[in-house]
Amino acid sequence: MHYTFLILSLVCAAVARPMEALEKRQAGFALKNGQDAIALNSKFQGLNANSPCKAGENACINNGFAQCVGGKFVVQGCAPGTICAALPLVNSPGTSIACTTAGDRDARIAATGAKGGSGGAQQGNNNQAQPQKPNSGVNNNNNNDNAGKNNNNGGGNNGNNGGGDPQKTLTLDPAVIAKGFENNGQSKPEPGQVPSLTSSNNFINYCKTVNLPISNGAQVAGGSCNPAPMGAIPAKSKMPASKFVNPPNLGTIKANQKFTIQMAIQNLETGHFVNAAENYFSAPQQLNAQGIIQGHSHVAIQKLDSMGQKKIADPTVFAFFKGLNGAAKNGILSTEVTQGLPKGVYRLASINAASNHQPVLAPVAQHGSLDDIVYFTVE
Repeated sequence: MHYTFLILSLVCAAVARPMEALEKRQAGFALKNGQDAIALNSKFQGLNANSPCKAGENACINNGFAQCVGGKFVVQGCAPGTICAALPLVNSPGTSIACTTAGDRDARIAATGAKGGSGGAQQGNNNQAQPQKPNSGVNNNNNNDNAGKNNNNGGGNNGNNGGGDPQKTLTLDPAVIAKGFENNGQSKPEPGQVPSLTSSNNFINYCKTVNLPISNGAQVAGGSCNPAPMGAIPAKSKMPASKFVNPPNLGTIKANQKFTIQMAIQNLETGHFVNAAENYFSAPQQLNAQGIIQGHSHVAIQKLDSMGQKKIADPTVFAFFKGLNGAAKNGILSTEVTQGLPKGVYRLASINAASNHQPVLAPVAQHGSLDDIVYFTVE
């Protein structure tokens, strides 16, 4: 019996040591993260849209998220009821800049132990946000005295922030939690396979763990984090695909003369596109009543050095780009290249997309290309 207790004690001690080491490491950077967030928020109060800045620099100006473009800040407003703020990271050293509520900003900074400053950290608030844990019906961004007041959700979230509307409530419905996301996939790893990131709350707060601005419906050239879920995914039998009809692969067209691009498309309900400047990646992929992705397509032409070019083409450089936003006619999408193209060798590729411009998603990993690409000569 004594030996059993001794073994159990040794096992518990062995398990406790790495946990204690982790807690000490986190405590080591948590306070500094909070202090850095306070300092940044104080700095932001003295900035305006005309303040000098360096490329890649992000800030908060007038409660909006600001990015440095051409030596000046370009400000994007946050959603109603939210402000832009510097926040301390939870799982690693550093800070992030994101749109959030003043209460969430204060709670996250206070949880690090940092005090005072223009960050607005409130004394005595120990309710530290845990980005990757489920709310379980309680809004963890609230103060401790609110804990337990939202337990009438029962998985439906009735009466909690959204009046029963699942697209307005601020809590995660247990019915949609994907338990498989807690598995890192390493039970039987293949050679070279890396573990998956895991979450027990569908990664709803993932963007709080990275030092990137929220995409917020904008096309953020400097990089961002997008919180919208992937959405509805079609059946394997309804994966979209396309094939260029004109120009034909290895075909030839005349230089500097108008020509028409034609592309056959299937399993994509075309004609669905949203405001690319305000709703980019801001909603999940959607299906129609027949289980077909609702979306649109794009075509991009890039000039090559030669037909045998091996150098990778720069995706930021193209000779022609066009969104095919209209509905297909007889299964064909088309657009005119009105000015034609100069003499040379080119490749033409499709970019099939959902309504909010994200590339279409397929239900299985092994499938043929959902897009098409052809090569042609202009002479």
